[in-house]
Amino acid sequence: MAGNGLGMKDIAELKRLWKLKFSNRQIAKISNVHRNTVNKYVEQFELESEPKDLVPGSIPDESPTIDKNKLDWLKIRTDFLGGVSLTVIHEELVEQKKVTVQYPGFWKQVQKFADLSQATMVRIFKPGERCEIDYADGIDIIDPSTGEVRKTEFFVGVLCHSRYAFAEFTMTQSSADFLESHVNMFEFFGGTPQVLSPDNLKSAVTKAHRYDPTINQAYTRLADYYDIGVVPARVRRPQDKAIVERTIQIFQRYFFMKVRQRTFTSLFELNQCLKEHLVIFNQKKHRIFRRTREEMYIDERPSLRSLPIDRYKVATHSRAKLSRDCHLIFDQNFYSSPHTLRGLELDIWASGKLVEIYHDGSRVALHARQRTTTRKFITNTDHYPPAQQAFAEEDIQTIILRAVRAGPETAKLVRGLLESSHPLKHFRRCQGIVALAWKYTPELLEAAADAANRFNNANVQYLERVIKARKGVETREINEIKQRSFNPHLRGFNNIH
Repeated sequence: MAGNGLGMKDIAELKRLWKLKFSNRQIAKISNVHRNTVNKYVEQFELESEPKDLVPGSIPDESPTIDKNKLDWLKIRTDFLGGVSLTVIHEELVEQKKVTVQYPGFWKQVQKFADLSQATMVRIFKPGERCEIDYADGIDIIDPSTGEVRKTEFFVGVLCHSRYAFAEFTMTQSSADFLESHVNMFEFFGGTPQVLSPDNLKSAVTKAHRYDPTINQAYTRLADYYDIGVVPARVRRPQDKAIVERTIQIFQRYFFMKVRQRTFTSLFELNQCLKEHLVIFNQKKHRIFRRTREEMYIDERPSLRSLPIDRYKVATHSRAKLSRDCHLIFDQNFYSSPHTLRGLELDIWASGKLVEIYHDGSRVALHARQRTTTRKFITNTDHYPPAQQAFAEEDIQTIILRAVRAGPETAKLVRGLLESSHPLKHFRRCQGIVALAWKYTPELLEAAADAANRFNNANVQYLERVIKARKGVETREINEIKQRSFNPHLRGFNNIH
């Protein structure tokens, strides 16, 4: 590099090494610059670092400055490293009358000599063209009754043309919460965009792929209802949804820090506070466009598609296999379907109040959703096969054979359940009864079945309680009371108790 003029980048590197107290010889070796060239620039650095006296007759600079003695720079540094944005710090210092300069001057003092600029590409979106969606960790809430700290999720959607933002907190990123947030977002916007660009969470994308991702069926159903296209971002490519990523950062550095000393006891309270700040956020002037998001949204609003007349009813999708007793398991309860579909995997669409079961796109069962209890059978008796056919099936005959092996009382109990008008209704209960012979012994099951027949109680839990009680009696009979050796400190003949 000797004989050639150094560029600004090379000069800045020489100055950095000189400030780190490296010798001229070391600087020359590290930067691969001739030592004489290094000596020349080091002399310039030393002259620049010397204090300059004010020339007589010159006018001192009277521009607003920061009084460094009034500020606790260590606290500012600690808050900034802890996640508090410089905007919040500047506003607080202005309110305390410790800073009189505007934010740009304050920023220059804090970020002096720091080059934060990076090469970026500006994406241009037409009005109503695209909406980017993402999640982030939310603000914890405290249950006032138990003191339990519960985590929340922060949902954000942004119209890419106007940067108009919607946000709310939810308890989970489940499909139900994810879809409900979309419905609330569309109503907040007063319309729908042409394309949604979500992240690759399971509520949106079942199987991620660079070119052909598999969209979650419940999300597809919502998109069809609103006539919207879904184009997920690429995996681990946040630049594909840079607008919403940046919006989340602003919220985390501004709103999260503004309420960092508040305690929220409910999701409703947290969302009410967020709504107030969301209005302020959308009314702030954008740093680049020099217009507020609300003003740009007013221009974009006519380009959004109109909402349907009826509000979308959120329904989640899952699949389950219909077992031999004509029931499938969903949400820890049992729902019946036609017996002709046993052994097949069926589609389940569950809303807040209904459970719909489909096969090959046709609805085959409809039930009221059970939320208050678990392990409950919700049965339509029309779904069972004819009694004669059901009784002759191999599984039922197998259970009867196992009951006969346990004993006549067990066989009587099981036959009484299976010879009803709908044998499969008690299929699982009979399975549990005959399983007690394996869990304990056939003799104990036979004794319990005798009690069940006498008291007309065929509940599996009752049988098991009788068995445990009977088992305890037999244990006491085996462990007979023995005479203790004579103890002069105890009263009674031979100390028998």
